[in-house]
Amino acid sequence: MHPKHILGIVPFLLTLFPAENVIADTDRPITMACSSFPPYKIENPGSGPKGIDVDIMLEVFALTERKVDYKFYPWKRAVKLVEQGKVDGLCGCSYHPDRDQNFIFSDILGQLSQGVFLSDKVSLNEFNSVADLKDLSVASVRGYAVHKELIEHGINAYEATNDDELLTLLENDRVDAVYSYRDTVLFALANRGKSGHVTYRELVSNPYYFCFSKKSDQAQSILSDINHALRTLRHNGTYEKIRKKYQ
Repeated sequence: MHPKHILGIVPFLLTLFPAENVIADTDRPITMACSSFPPYKIENPGSGPKGIDVDIMLEVFALTERKVDYKFYPWKRAVKLVEQGKVDGLCGCSYHPDRDQNFIFSDILGQLSQGVFLSDKVSLNEFNSVADLKDLSVASVRGYAVHKELIEHGINAYEATNDDELLTLLENDRVDAVYSYRDTVLFALANRGKSGHVTYRELVSNPYYFCFSKKSDQAQSILSDINHALRTLRHNGTYEKIRKKYQ
């Protein structure tokens, strides 16, 4: 086809497909799926704190000048919604190679320490693996990844519905130890209005991230903006200020 004929077709195509219909809608709110995980993400906070990750997320999106809508879902549903591209991203998730197929990950959002809280009557000489808990009675929150770890190591753990219930089991000597995340247990302890003594032994500390669906029409541009904003928050002190509020 002669070049002048091609040029004549372009204006016609633009009338059929206006530019705004083929370019990602950068004005629409970015949708984020959160799952309750105090003190990181707190569902129905009322006038109280929203959670470390939620506070950081709101600051990050304010810096990017993007609108954000976030809602709470059970964890498995939240993951599925993002995998399917029905929601742009997760308010926080850890990296796993299996997730590479569906997610792209931001710069590090935070570190999550997991380990064991011990009764004062119990000693643990060696703690290099979950397997070292095999001779103790252990409780963990059903649905947490750490609970799955116990099962995979053949440890028959007591199941709790939340970290507050874990503390009750430990305080009443129903179990020797609870295996969970440091900050979630300490937050539950603080909310009891007590300064009770607990012995914590860390097993590992892992980074976690904002995670965005590869099916999102704005995944790459969101990621670039988010990473720049995260670096800004760390540089200007806002990131550390938010985290200290929850200590």
